Amino acid sequence: MTEESAPRADDVLWVTGCGMLAVVALASATFGTFLDIFLVARAQSHCLGDLSAGERFAGFIWATGRLVVFPVVAAGSALASAPISLITRLPWLARYGWLKAVLAIVAVLAAAAGPTAMILYDVATEGTPGDCAPPWWPSWLPLQPGPDEIVAVPVEGASRW
Repeated sequence: MTEESAPRADDVLWVTGCGMLAVVALASATFGTFLDIFLVARAQSHCLGDLSAGERFAGFIWATGRLVVFPVVAAGSALASAPISLITRLPWLARYGWLKAVLAIVAVLAAAAGPTAMILYDVATEGTPGDCAPPWWPSWLPLQPGPDEIVAVPVEGASRW
């Protein structure tokens, strides 16, 4: 390789940063989608038992929608974390290699945050009807409130009419 064609260390870090975000987005869009659908189906089968044909069809329609929505969330989350990678290109950060590594890790975690939040939301709302919680669901994560848990709170000074 000649000196002109050899990649510089800064260029390699830049490609690795954006490339890593693209890998996280693609992995989230493919594996995350199927993990989301699988976890919701497992939670529903645990809580509801054997599903009727109508419930299965509704689950199929929901899963079809997730095949479209989940990749959009994964790509949007990766795009939202791209400015973190851009910060590492600032000239005054060039001498701090450890800071570039920390910012790269933060960018990857930010890119994975959207799909992770979507999986947790879907399992909590779609997969756990009422007070039912699957045995593998962490106790510190809230579930969807059941219809009997939603309570109207009266406001002082407000009239009924």
